[in-house]
This record gives sequence, C-alpha cells and structure tokens, in this order.
Amino acid sequence: MNSSFQRVLTYCSTLAALTLTSGVLAQNGPPPAMVMLETVKLEMISDARPVTGEIRSRRSAELASQVSGLAVEVLVDAGDRVEKGQIIAKLDAHRAELELERAQSQLLSDQSLIDQRLADLEQAQRDLNRLQELDSRGSANPAQLDQATTLVASRSAQLAQARADLAISESNLALAQKELKDKTIRAPFAGTITMKQAEVGQWVDRGDAICTIVSMSDLEARIDVPQTLLPAVEAANAVSDGQAADAPTIQIMLPSFPDPMNARVHAVVPQADPLSRLFPVRLSVEDPNRQLRPGMSLSAMVPTGNKAELMTVSKDAILRNPSGEYVYFNNNGAAALAPITRQFSVGNRVVVRSPMLREGVQVVVEGNERMFPTQPMIIQGIDGEPYTPPAQSQPEEQAQRGSES
Repeated sequence: MNSSFQRVLTYCSTLAALTLTSGVLAQNGPPPAMVMLETVKLEMISDARPVTGEIRSRRSAELASQVSGLAVEVLVDAGDRVEKGQIIAKLDAHRAELELERAQSQLLSDQSLIDQRLADLEQAQRDLNRLQELDSRGSANPAQLDQATTLVASRSAQLAQARADLAISESNLALAQKELKDKTIRAPFAGTITMKQAEVGQWVDRGDAICTIVSMSDLEARIDVPQTLLPAVEAANAVSDGQAADAPTIQIMLPSFPDPMNARVHAVVPQADPLSRLFPVRLSVEDPNRQLRPGMSLSAMVPTGNKAELMTVSKDAILRNPSGEYVYFNNNGAAALAPITRQFSVGNRVVVRSPMLREGVQVVVEGNERMFPTQPMIIQGIDGEPYTPPAQSQPEEQAQRGSES
C-alpha cells in the first residue's frame, strides 16, 4: 500500500472516529477533549526522604526597656509593621530632663573653675619666674623662692583636681543624656510586632519587655534531620559553601502553598536534640514574593545519598483540588483520574506515588484544565510527537479488496 493511499485511509479513519464520537456526544454530553499525553517513567534518581520543620526568623527580639519609668505612650500593637528606628514607646522623661539640666549646669561650673585654677597657676608661675631671675643675680630671698615654688605646685594640683571634676561632670552629662534618650524606645530593626507586653500607665522596670518584634525579611527554614541522613545533608552543605552554581537544593512544601519552594543548606547544627536525637538544619529559602511567615509548618525532602528507581510524571500533568493533587490518564481513550502524592521535583518532572499509575501509563499534560472523568479524548500527541490513530481493521480490509478488484 503506497503512502498516499495510507494517508487517505488514515484521514478517513480519523474522520469516521470523530463523526461517530461527535454523534454520540451530541446526544449524551459535551465534546471530547483535545489532549497531549506524556508517559509515566521509572527513572534512577537520587532518593529523598520527607522530614518536618518550620519557618523561622533569623532576627527576633523581645524589645526591653533599658531604664525604669512610667509608660506614657505605646505606639504599636500586635501585627503592626515597623521600620528600623521607629518609635515604639515613650516613658515619662520629666525627671531625666531635670537630671540632664543639672548635669549641664555642673559641667559649666567645673569649666569655670578650671579657668580660675588655670589663671591662678599662671600667676603663681610668673611670680616664681621673677624670683628665680632674682635668685640668679643673688638677690632673692630663699624663703620667698621656696614659697613661690610650693604655690606653683599647689596651683597645679588644684588645676588637675578641677580637670578631674570636669571629666566626672562630662561623664554625668553623658549618662543623663543617655538616660533621657532611653526613655524613648525604638525598633532595633525592621519587622512586625508579634506581641505587645506594655500598656500606657504601666510602670516599666529596667529590663521589662515592651513588645516582641520579628524580622520578616530575614527568614529561614529549620528542619530536623535524623542522623542516618546527616552525611548526605552535610555533603550538600559543603557544595553550597563553595557557592557552586549547581549546588543541590532541598525542596520544601508548605500546606498553604500549592507549589514547592527551593532551599539550600545554610548550616547544620552539630548538636542533636537530646530527646528526639534529631539534628537541626538551617535552610536558606528563596521567597521572592515575601509569602513566608515565621511559624509556618513545612515538610522537606532531604537527600538520602542513595539512588533508587522512582516513578516520575511531567509537572504539567499535576492538578490540584481541595482533596489534594491528581493527574488524568488515558484509559482506553477516556479520561480517568488518579490521585498522587508528590515527593520532589527533578527538572521538569516530579517524583510521585500513586496506586493507580505505573510505568508506561499516559497522563494528560495539555487539555486537562477543564477535563472530567470518563470524558472522551482526542489525542494530538504523545511524548512530544504527533499522534497517528491506528487504522481500523474493517476499513483497511475493504480498501484492500477494492484495490484487488
């Protein structure tokens, strides 16, 4: 049979199938779905195991007061976002202002006393110089010379004492300024207030908490890894430390997000939890849309260091509904639904588990958006190649008999 006749025969077969399907569906339901299929594969892949964890902030602080005082303003509440340096609360500063004024006055007094002591020393030094000049001519009174020398020493000591008092006054002034400044409590970094622990009218002692602030821009994932998986995780950490472009990633899944997120090993805490015997591992998370929040629970797929034959499907085949993730597969030309459990991604494919899938099953990767179970399918391609329906045996026999006659 030549190729032209084969193409004609194929076209007629396809047209007959479409006509028959359309006639049935015109009476019984909507038209068939135009679909592209890809085959379920078994591949040798580096295996991974799930572990649990949570999102944490690298910067979290219980913001405390450095001084005592009565809270006269508390300007934040739980949930408020604050910037670095923003005023959080104010304590009664009247006493601190008075202490500052007194320290400033004492400083001015000490500076004036230094001027006086310096003038006295200069005068005593001039008197001593004159007597020393007379003594060099042999006309000075020794007693007067001794008194002048003693007076210069006394004036020098008085000046030194005045300068020491000035240094103390300067320190007292600095302390008074800090005391007044500390009456205003500011955010040490940008973040979100998670707890408010002081109210207006409350007496706050030194060290008492005003609020708890958490940075939302410096988040990480913290997972707990059993010691059997620790060597593979430490190997991934060593590659990440080298900042290699192909450093391995660990995929984390959060219940509130449909798609997994990529993370890299940041650090392995070398001390295991004494009760669970699990090692904490810190992961740097890629979160460009700022969707993560501290305290979110997660699961992560941690490499085991071993390879295994695992079942994979194209990521385009995976759909989600309130019950979980699923795929549609080709069941003799009709759509059938198979629930899946996602494990982790490998490029454009996803390692999955499903009791209804096996190697060679064809899953729908295009045309599955509005598909429903038992819906007939018109297959346009499989694994990226155009699909040609097999010719029906009856039309082919009739065509052969026609060519023989």
